[in-house]
Amino acid sequence: MNTILSSCNQVIAIFLFSSLSIPFANATTTHTWSQSTEYDFKKGYYQNISIHSKGELSLSPQTETIQGIDNTYVWSIAQDEQSRIFIGAGDPATVYYIKDNAGAAEIFRSPELYVQSIIAGKDGNIYAGTAPRGIIYKISKEGECSVFCSLPVSYIWDMEIDSNFNLIVATGDEGLLFKISPEGCPDILFDSPETNLLDVVLDKNNNIYVATEPNGLIYKIDNNGNAHVLYDAEEEEIHCLAIDYSGNIYAGTASGTQMAMPKSPMAKTVGETTVIASPFKEGKAWDLNIPDELTVTKTAYIQQKTHPSQRSGLQHKTIGSPFKPNYIYKITEEGFAEKIFEIEQAFIFDMVFDAEGNLFVVTGNESAIYKIFSDASFIRIAAAEVGQLLCCRITDRNELYVGSGNEGRVYKILPAYEKSGTFLSNVLDTSSLSSWGNISWSCAEPPSTKITMATRTGNSEKPDATWSDWSLSGTSPWAKITNSPARFIQYRATLQTENAAISPSLKRVSLSYLPKNQPPNIIMFEIEKDIPSPQKPSQAKNGSLAEATSQLPSSQKPHHEIAQKKILWEIEDPNNDTLQITVSYKGMDEYTWKILTKSNQNKGSYTWDTLRLPDGRYQIKLEAGDYPDNPPETALSSEATLQQPLIIDNSKPIIAGPITVDVTPEGRGIITGSAQDEYSEIVKVQYAVDGQEWLPANPVDGIFDSLRESFRITTEPLLRGNYTVVINVFDLAGNIAVKKIVLEVK
Repeated sequence: MNTILSSCNQVIAIFLFSSLSIPFANATTTHTWSQSTEYDFKKGYYQNISIHSKGELSLSPQTETIQGIDNTYVWSIAQDEQSRIFIGAGDPATVYYIKDNAGAAEIFRSPELYVQSIIAGKDGNIYAGTAPRGIIYKISKEGECSVFCSLPVSYIWDMEIDSNFNLIVATGDEGLLFKISPEGCPDILFDSPETNLLDVVLDKNNNIYVATEPNGLIYKIDNNGNAHVLYDAEEEEIHCLAIDYSGNIYAGTASGTQMAMPKSPMAKTVGETTVIASPFKEGKAWDLNIPDELTVTKTAYIQQKTHPSQRSGLQHKTIGSPFKPNYIYKITEEGFAEKIFEIEQAFIFDMVFDAEGNLFVVTGNESAIYKIFSDASFIRIAAAEVGQLLCCRITDRNELYVGSGNEGRVYKILPAYEKSGTFLSNVLDTSSLSSWGNISWSCAEPPSTKITMATRTGNSEKPDATWSDWSLSGTSPWAKITNSPARFIQYRATLQTENAAISPSLKRVSLSYLPKNQPPNIIMFEIEKDIPSPQKPSQAKNGSLAEATSQLPSSQKPHHEIAQKKILWEIEDPNNDTLQITVSYKGMDEYTWKILTKSNQNKGSYTWDTLRLPDGRYQIKLEAGDYPDNPPETALSSEATLQQPLIIDNSKPIIAGPITVDVTPEGRGIITGSAQDEYSEIVKVQYAVDGQEWLPANPVDGIFDSLRESFRITTEPLLRGNYTVVINVFDLAGNIAVKKIVLEVK
């Protein structure tokens, strides 16, 4: 074994130094695709393959489907002292007996809907708890069937038998725990405030542990009915329990939306005749003397206690998916808990320990069977096609029986591996036409086992008839990929054994490829904008233009901030090569590009201080090349130039021409003039009289938005005297021109 493992693990070193055939000009960086984790392998497709949580594939155990089940749900499984297997199912409520190599035989059918729980007594009797009227039937070892006890509840969720042969019964939907004597006399052992007691287990001291909903509690109850909460989970429902040899409790949650159950009809005495068809009129596999007609005798009701907090008319759950993860908790006798298992999109419906201390788990919604080891690692043994796996039971022959719902089936999982299993990886998209190197795998191949590997390639995302054939299967732990160059690739691993007691294991698969080099893709290249477009002034009611307001936001940046130009870019490379990015500029009348900055960030920015540059129009260019990962002869680049030149304007506007000053008879000052700028639009003119508040001037053409603008200022009526009028003219770049006018009012 050790020699095999060493030779398999040496593959990685061989793989890294193997050569690639290069039929076209490629990038020089070899890419490696590896799969070695549970997450990786779960992306693939598998038949007769189990996946380990540590990232390992092995053969699945052999699985048989038991024939003869004709119900929608299989709710419970039991084994008696003679190692015989019994199945509780519905609808209708039916009990089956599993005959060796002969499928399932119906031995009992009641007028109820479901046999929700079933247990084999130490006295050889079989007890079947039914819904929705809370009746427990007894099938004696002689084959006689009768009502053992009728309880005032809707659901018999689970049953156990204590050392005194009492039947401990967990029920719903009133949250009552019953102790029923061997003679069928019931007593309320614990009246809980919960709605449903879903599962019950007993330890070696006859202490009782009960799982509940809707508050996700575990109660510990002694023989006298004294109860305390052992653990309060975050989840609303603890659905199943198991106990190990050390007395630790394992709790599986099923929070989320589940299956609807029938509501109990109105209180009804059970004293009617029920017809049960016997399957044993011809050839019995088990000598059950079941009559053709069974008289169900009335059992006295006990007094029922009802909590004020209990829910009358409670809405039952409907079929759906979990909205959060579910867990398995390991809880010590002192109440210390730890999560040992987590699952998404699934309910944990049942658990059972085998003789070696391994915990088998079945789940619903995403139906699968798991085996959890003592170190909390686990293996997914198999996935099921049915909607829900509801129950499981391990036999003394180490055979695992699993029951399902939505399509009632019973599966038998044997302690022997399948002869062959196949794992098909997910499809790798290399993004472009690629040539192939080697495929290698790390494995363990005990004697009489082997692993073979094959590959296929194509240019469509889903394999179809245009893909290549599978390559010849390689048996050494590395091989040259002989398929033709393509964009997509898939591998197939086949695990085989000639000894059902052992399985090979696949731990890691790696393959190398060399994509055809492609140029970078410039997704975005721009200068960050921070100044909105000017707006038209509003029209006055009398039809004249109202005075223009500011064309810039009230938080106008000063010129030195506007001069900081932030250049943004985002680039992708199809080959995931490292890129060298260069940003350059030049004047419109220049020929030589000048480098602003270099970067290797595919998404980045650069702030350019243009305050000391001459006024003018400038072009900005970005070039992205994959030079760091490719030699000059195969390196590729892309470039982009901003469509609109960048205008740099560090000069203030000019208040041009003569300024005309007039005074009306009312004492209003009338000032007219014009302003211009070579590169930036005039966007605002304002004035202040004798240092008072700033007021907007009126654009003669109705809006300040051109390189040359005329303005008109009309003051409020002024008293006689001299006044100083200061005029500011703003351009789009934040430059300000200032002019002083002396106004005399006579």
